[in-house]
Amino acid sequence: MRQHTTRLAALLLVSALTACGGGDYHAPVNVAPVANAGPAQTVDAGTVVTLAGSGSDANQDVITYLWTLTKPATSVASLENYHVATPTFTADVAGTYVATLTTNDKQLDSAPSSVTITAQVPVKAFVAIWGNNTCHINQRIWIIDGHLVLTAFGNASGCIIDGGYRLYESTPAALLCQQGGLAITSLCVDAGNDTLMSTIIANSSAADLGLGPSHQVQQVYNKP
Repeated sequence: MRQHTTRLAALLLVSALTACGGGDYHAPVNVAPVANAGPAQTVDAGTVVTLAGSGSDANQDVITYLWTLTKPATSVASLENYHVATPTFTADVAGTYVATLTTNDKQLDSAPSSVTITAQVPVKAFVAIWGNNTCHINQRIWIIDGHLVLTAFGNASGCIIDGGYRLYESTPAALLCQQGGLAITSLCVDAGNDTLMSTIIANSSAADLGLGPSHQVQQVYNKP
């Protein structure tokens, strides 16, 4: 009787294991994680940009983050904390930045995910330089090749003569050249801009500022 009971218990155990798959166990297959670089952004040049990245893993593995950044030719921007989901960088010049995120679960990399950040010239910041000063007349602003900014203004009668031309790299904080006021001749931080500035001043009444078809010139502000 005892032997019969033992055999019956063994059969029941085998049946239970078979029903539960216990006799044919396979470790779960690792799946590569998924990266999401977040939404596109449009900001003013000079803005600190926070990327909104994220990642997920079907196996619930802990994942790590790795970002890279491509930037305009004149930019010196770099990513801060590029090993976290939401790093930052300063869009120091106007133009297009592309941030790419890859995640890893210690075994597999995700497919890369990229996001575009467009930095534009902060025209209002340049207008604000003049404020409500009634001595500054004929205020004009041009954007050249999407990132260089030329400002020009004159002086009303009886005012201190400080008008002239200023050339900037994208923001008011990045003055490249000036002419007029105390600068009798064109003074440039970088001698490479001397020729450009001289051409502009000699052709300031031309729609293309004398720069020709190889440059894009757009007048964005004009206040008599």
